Amino acid sequence: MACKAARDVAEHVAARADRAPLSVDTLGVLPETLHESSGLAVSRAHPGVYWTHNDSGDEPRFYAIDDSAHLLGTWNVAGARAEDWEDISLGPCPGSDSNPAHACVYLADMGDNNRQRKKHEIYVVDEPDPADALRTVPLRGRLRFRYPDVAHDAEALAVHPDGGLVVVTKGRTPTVLLYRLDAAQVADAVAADTVITLPPGTVLPIAPNWSVGRVVTGGDFSPDGTVLAVRTYSEIFFYRWPIQGRPMEADTTCFLGALEPQGEAVAFDESGALLLTSESLGGRHGELLRVRCRGLGS
Repeated sequence: MACKAARDVAEHVAARADRAPLSVDTLGVLPETLHESSGLAVSRAHPGVYWTHNDSGDEPRFYAIDDSAHLLGTWNVAGARAEDWEDISLGPCPGSDSNPAHACVYLADMGDNNRQRKKHEIYVVDEPDPADALRTVPLRGRLRFRYPDVAHDAEALAVHPDGGLVVVTKGRTPTVLLYRLDAAQVADAVAADTVITLPPGTVLPIAPNWSVGRVVTGGDFSPDGTVLAVRTYSEIFFYRWPIQGRPMEADTTCFLGALEPQGEAVAFDESGALLLTSESLGGRHGELLRVRCRGLGS
């Protein structure tokens, strides 16, 4: 069995050699405080600032790092819990006029390895100023939800520039599902502060395969909102947005292979390149990487 698994991985890598990134730049090694960086968001209001957080086991807080992965500060979220934070995204505040100068941070507490949780929460706070001495931010609101079918484990949240959002499941079931809410639904759910049931999901053409690392760990929208990037441990898939009917790939899959110890997060920068972070694993420290993939952002 072990030999077959090794052959499967070798064949998987060989078949995707022509999909490797055009370039990979190591921007820095993540600080020890961020040994399980699970999500990443690029600040538009503060160039060179990236927001991230740890996986389960940390307090309800998030961190700012610079473009060399140096820690700039830690922000505690008053009134929040941290059961299993899995992703972070930046976007218009719920019900706002989408002023790009003022964004909100969305923090997704929706990890569920055993698929037993009855509800999940996405916390919303105003994006802080990294230079601000005040390091506790109040909750602006929260979006509480359940799935319309069965319990899912999910690690990918992406907020669209128009204020809508998507949640993509990890792949512990035979299919990877994308659930979405438009901006009005997000605003209504946050204002009501009641548990909502998500609309039915859309099947993404990603076949889960743990032996080759094909389970979803993060997502992000391009700055213009026309492409959704969905990453696994070893690949990044790109889909045209909005999805109408069958999801259509926007460009060739970007194959990362064993580039990272345990690749988790993905975020577009303003140039169209992709920023990645990883958890530390097996003696390898997580890093902040910038990759340029073939076609998209090249």
